[in-house]
Amino acid sequence: TTGEVTCLPDSQLPVSDFSSPLSFIPEFVLENICEHLLLVRRFNPAHFEQVGPKLGDILMVILCFMDQPGLVRNPHLRARLAESLECLLPGHEVQGQPNILGSYQRQAVFSDHKHSMRIAPAILHVFVSIEETGHSVQFEQKFSYRRPMYDIIKYIWEIDAFKNKFRQLAEEAERDIENEQPPLFLRFINLLINDAIFLLDEGLGFMKQIQEKEAERPGWSTLPENERTEAERGFHHMSMMARYHNIMGIETISVIELLTSSITEVLTHSTMADRLAAMLNYFLKTLTGPDRKSFKVSNLDKFSFKPGEVVSRISQIYINLEDSESFIKAISADGRSYCPELFSWAENVLLKVSRADLATSLTNVAARVGKAAASLAEEEELLADCPDAFLCPIMSVVMTDPVILPSSKQTVDRSTIARHLLSDQSDPFNREPLTMDMLEADEELKEKVRQWVESRRRT
Repeated sequence: TTGEVTCLPDSQLPVSDFSSPLSFIPEFVLENICEHLLLVRRFNPAHFEQVGPKLGDILMVILCFMDQPGLVRNPHLRARLAESLECLLPGHEVQGQPNILGSYQRQAVFSDHKHSMRIAPAILHVFVSIEETGHSVQFEQKFSYRRPMYDIIKYIWEIDAFKNKFRQLAEEAERDIENEQPPLFLRFINLLINDAIFLLDEGLGFMKQIQEKEAERPGWSTLPENERTEAERGFHHMSMMARYHNIMGIETISVIELLTSSITEVLTHSTMADRLAAMLNYFLKTLTGPDRKSFKVSNLDKFSFKPGEVVSRISQIYINLEDSESFIKAISADGRSYCPELFSWAENVLLKVSRADLATSLTNVAARVGKAAASLAEEEELLADCPDAFLCPIMSVVMTDPVILPSSKQTVDRSTIARHLLSDQSDPFNREPLTMDMLEADEELKEKVRQWVESRRRT
């Protein structure tokens, strides 16, 4: 395979042409290539420098198959190809062995190869496809698949051309947000938020259990030997699970922080802003509010539990997106976790972990959110007696853009159903297939809602 093999423009990805000669290559051949690359990275990463320009051929083999289900139907193998791509990153070295060859060739394959820009959409496609394959993928396994992808994203983000490519994908996603098929970058962001919620929440749950078990542990010495052994085994397993979820939770939130440093498109769109704000509010409150002492254990490092780092990264995300009015409004509208004291709690923690810079910037965010919360309270009081016909049956919010679902004939707010369709492309009322292009705008109801809101504001 050379640099000319099936090199298609990004607009044609992924390819689903099962008639391509490449689709007949046995999976075990690709598996062997992946295994070889993983072994080289582990035991002799300097070999990648020795083969020099041939790294371009390896990159093309990976790109040709990684993001094309038509050539590789096995989602596990496509994820393995992504892991093989991570092997080419310049940072890999064997401890104790001097790196006399440097990393020029590995850097060049990411920055100078004529098809290297395909890496960005390819990684996002594999990331998303792991979730949507329909194949049996163990829930926890998908996080292990995605971790090498995080390393790739973090590395290429430092290259301006890739950063621009991500921005382009985000802008295209916002432009095409109501397409029949949700845009790639939108699905990627949605899954990142889903993963962050699950991983951070699971990690906190395990830390709370560990705190309780540590309090009980001195009494285990009086138990019969078999019960004591079983208790210790359970505690060890819980410790491993806590460490895994804490590590992956920080990895996931750090990618969101990275993206928000330069991208606001999609993230602050009405489809995503509420979900992102609710997640950030919840974990900020949990880690800095009255319940924060529920997670104190004897040795935080043993479980890779770094609440100060998580709070810092979450605070940075708020700061990165503070210029977005929709995001500020979404923070204040979160009735579950937002309260006036939220950012004061966070500032106290930031000062304790020597992040006074973030604490100062977060004060500005708090002021803007406070004003938005006051305006929202006035709005809610104004619209308190909204007719039931004007409320979305899913979220009980005033429908500013009502749409009719074609099969169930239910009327819901467009932003609400858009969020639902990112994870489940079916009508929530009868489970019939549903996509954004099938929605029918209810212009008559929209006008009635507008007139009612205007009349309330005049009184």
